[in-house]
Amino acid sequence: MVDIERIEYEELSGDYAIFNNQKLLEECSRLYSAHYGYWSHESSHSPSKRIKLSANRIRDWLETGNADLCMARLEGKLIAYAIVIRSKQRISINSKKESGNISWVTQLVVHEDYRNQGIAKDLLFSIWSFSNDLVWGLITANPYAIRALEKATRRRCSPERIKRNKDKLRNIAIKDLSYYKIGKSTPIKVGEKTSKINTEFFVDHSQVPEMMEKASANGIPWELGNLDEGWEWFAFTFGDQDQMELANEEIKGMVRASAQIAKQAYSRMLLNKDHKWSRGTPQEVEFIVKNCGLTKGARVLDVGCGLGRHAMELARKNLNVVGIDYVLGFIQKAEREAQKENLQTVEFIVGDAREGISSDTEWESNYDAVICLYDVIGSFIDDTENKKILETIAKSMKQNAKAVITVMNHQLTEKRAWQKDHVFSFESEPNRLRDLKPSGIMETNGNIFDPEYYLVDKDTHIVYRREQFTDRKEKKLSKELIVMDKRYTEEEITTLCQEAGLNVESVKHVNTGKWDDSLDSSEAKEIMVICTKR
Repeated sequence: MVDIERIEYEELSGDYAIFNNQKLLEECSRLYSAHYGYWSHESSHSPSKRIKLSANRIRDWLETGNADLCMARLEGKLIAYAIVIRSKQRISINSKKESGNISWVTQLVVHEDYRNQGIAKDLLFSIWSFSNDLVWGLITANPYAIRALEKATRRRCSPERIKRNKDKLRNIAIKDLSYYKIGKSTPIKVGEKTSKINTEFFVDHSQVPEMMEKASANGIPWELGNLDEGWEWFAFTFGDQDQMELANEEIKGMVRASAQIAKQAYSRMLLNKDHKWSRGTPQEVEFIVKNCGLTKGARVLDVGCGLGRHAMELARKNLNVVGIDYVLGFIQKAEREAQKENLQTVEFIVGDAREGISSDTEWESNYDAVICLYDVIGSFIDDTENKKILETIAKSMKQNAKAVITVMNHQLTEKRAWQKDHVFSFESEPNRLRDLKPSGIMETNGNIFDPEYYLVDKDTHIVYRREQFTDRKEKKLSKELIVMDKRYTEEEITTLCQEAGLNVESVKHVNTGKWDDSLDSSEAKEIMVICTKR
């Protein structure tokens, strides 16, 4: 099995992929021609031989104006790719015409050595994860791809529902999928128990019956019928369909994966100078210097430093600073920025603060001040993990050092959530997550206190948000994630700090960039604790 952490996913617009990029097209061609599949023995050309696709034909698939190329690489080697058409259409939804996106996967190839390891699933789930799309679908002879469509969109492929938009979908295929050679007269059969199209693509179907049987093994009936030679399934789901309920295993899986998902989401935040969290940095650093009594040459540790904006601002004040973060991309950007400014007294380390600071052999009892800001504490829904970060902070401090720690305020979170009836119990109402409205808040502006876009658990104080990440600057795969984080009351964060070996010297309720002002506990977005070492 391949280590999934080593797989890198990226997404390019079709125009970008084909512009002066013949090498990439040839790379896709080699993967397709060696690993897509075989012609049927009934095919009129090359029966039972490998299906091959030239780089120029792949160019045709990408030249529609609204195609994207999604890829998976292992140590630079292309091991999978998918082509998706994303276009805005007017579709009949809830008995009326609505404008919205259709996400139509037109090609999927995975290297034979890397199949059944979740790579195709990751690609497809990213493509189909956008819950505010109107239609999701594909034309395929692979039953597993259809089950992936149903799982990703939480809806079943219903021939009755597909039939209502059959002609519209045909017209989209004629316009955007010309390489399929679908026309007005192309046979499409959509009935009570079938939905298929005659693409005259004579791919080998010999394994399809066995795959259909396995796809139905868990008791879910196969609704799209059998396939004739040269035909493929015409498979789509729609935004107005009822969503499937979350199964117990899915709920447990969400909890197990919450830390990994939080890291993915955090790594996709732009955190540029326009980001809401970035604007008050100079004022916050002035507060830190004054309240920690820092003078020239003092050592400061920034835990969860992100792009290093606080660390670099502290270095500009002639302080010796170490910033640690577990996102490699953030550390690399911070290092480049520090080099541009020729900041000699700041160092950045890739690491997980739950495990100490392994690259600094003298990190214990070595710092005059430690900062850990915003929702670093609270990134994990299990407070055992958050406490590990606080324990690292305590161990790193000199005896007379101070730590400035901020967390997100539960009291304001819950107060605002009541306005939208967005307070719930995940244990008894997990399916309310299906109705979470998506947003790009985390990626773009950081306003994670807008109750329109979150649910908060009244018992655990965990917040649930459906975050979309679409920025193309770094060619990352677009995706939608359900992100969970922990919010705190004053009593909860005080207790957690004390359990981790810290003395809480003072507590105040504040907002970004205005730490000198103390706010009412029901109005502040953050709780700040200033601690000493026990």
